[in-house]
Order: sequence, then structure tokens, then C-alpha cells
Amino acid sequence: MRLFDYIIICKKPDFKNVDRISQFMLLLSILAFSHGIYKGIFKTPPLVFAIITSIICWWIFCLFQKKKGGIPYYRLGLLFASWGWILVPEAQIIAGIFLIGALFERQVKFPYEIAFDPAGIVVNTFPKKYYAWNQIQNALIKDDVITIDFKNNKLIQKDINEPVSPTVTAEFNAFCATQIANYTQNQG
Repeated sequence: MRLFDYIIICKKPDFKNVDRISQFMLLLSILAFSHGIYKGIFKTPPLVFAIITSIICWWIFCLFQKKKGGIPYYRLGLLFASWGWILVPEAQIIAGIFLIGALFERQVKFPYEIAFDPAGIVVNTFPKKYYAWNQIQNALIKDDVITIDFKNNKLIQKDINEPVSPTVTAEFNAFCATQIANYTQNQG
């Protein structure tokens, strides 16, 4: 396991769109499965009733999570829905889409973290991004905002989750300046 000198946790973005898509997928599944039971396309209607009940219960649990201020993860509901879609004749592609949604929802909602060490910078997103110090022109914290300026004019600028003390800010900025200077000195 790699240990980093600094890990900066940025403010959480709004996941409304991800949540809306997940909720739409769950609603679509409930309606499709109910219609399928009505039309008699399922060989085991009690199993489909159990799946619908599971999806609704998980959806309600997620709504309570959100009401309490937590991050709702709809992945278990999406997993139940993918199981239901497997039971629908010729809907395996849809089942696969729901399974992919269930697998990746948590990764999409993972906190935005930026880790720093002498080897480089790792941005913990999906997928993870690694930047060597030779790609960086400047990296610093100022006014609780992390700014990473790349040599190719790319810029990452994020609000930090919690206020950073002036001592830690100065220490971090000195660390980054040293790493950039070390690389520049080794090149020259």
C-alpha cells in the first residue's frame, strides 16, 4: 500500500443527476416488472414480486439516508433490478446495463481526493489519474482552494472540504515547490 505525504479531500459535488438516473432506472424496472406480471410473461411471479418489493424497500431506505444527510447508494436496488431483468425473456442486455450501473455507482460517488508524494500526484477519481511532477508547473493551497497548474495549461482547482491552517498551508506549498524544483534541477 502506498503512503502519501498529503491527501487533500475536496468538497463533495452534487450527485443529483446520478441519483435521478438511478431512481429512473428503479422506477422503470418496477413498472416493467409489474406490467410483465400482469401480462403473464414470468414463469415465477412470486420471485418477481419479491424483487419488486426489494427494489421498493431499498429505494425507501435510500430516501431516508438522504433525509438524514447521508449519501444514498442505489446500487443494491439496481442489483435487484438487474436480477429481475435477467428473468425477462430477451432482456439480458438491459440486465447487463443495470449490473454495470450497480457496480459503478459507488465509484462515481467516491470523494474527490488528491494525494501528493515525491513520486507525483494521484487524483482519486474513476478512473484514477496519476501525474508526475514533470507535468506540473505549480501546485499550491490558497484560501482553502487547491490549485494544480500543469505545463500544458491544464488547471485543476477545487475547494477543500475543511479549512486548512496557515502552518499546514505553508508546509504543503513548500513541499510542492521543493518537488517541482527537484525535478527542474534534475532536468537541467
